[in-house]
Amino acid sequence: MRHRTTEAVFDYFNHLRAGRAAPMRTEIDPAALKTVLPDLFILERGRDGIVRFRLAGTRVCFILGQEVRNREFAEAWEPSARHKIKLAADTVLANQNALEIAVETAADDEESFALEMLLLPLYSQKDRCDRIFGSLVAIEPGLTIEPYPRLLLPSDLAFVPVDAGVSGKRPYLVDREPQTVVASGFGGLVNRITHLRVFEGGKRN
Repeated sequence: MRHRTTEAVFDYFNHLRAGRAAPMRTEIDPAALKTVLPDLFILERGRDGIVRFRLAGTRVCFILGQEVRNREFAEAWEPSARHKIKLAADTVLANQNALEIAVETAADDEESFALEMLLLPLYSQKDRCDRIFGSLVAIEPGLTIEPYPRLLLPSDLAFVPVDAGVSGKRPYLVDREPQTVVASGFGGLVNRITHLRVFEGGKRN
């Protein structure tokens, strides 16, 4: 993990989880992470087995260059990566894993830039883990995000033990003002990064 938003979201998830495999969707309190809400999204796996964006913050839409609500999650990725991403999202839900993805963007008319994505499992009911709580942030400070539709490329995927501590701070005390970069054409803001620690491993029993 390289971004403080990723750290805050991961800590908040573990705080809500409180030793369980994953928290309930209804436990997510938007006010608890108010400064990073634009970087967050929620995915839902429908009865057809397809994982779609249910909600997406403004900075997520800035990065993807379009509104993504109700769009298939896999369609946000390069075609060559979609099968891998579908399997990864299914694994997050089936095994209640946390997944960190190092991401690059791809567009015909601009250079790519680095992103970090976090996927965390959520229950919609006590016996149904079918939601994913996630964040997507740009790594490069001072980045100008143009409003072009763009696809994502995974450069690295790492499952993280859900009980791995990150900051040691209470996650809902994310009250610092975000440092900003320009989101050209949208009038939005993207947080600047600080260095975080990397965790290796998979699901712990």
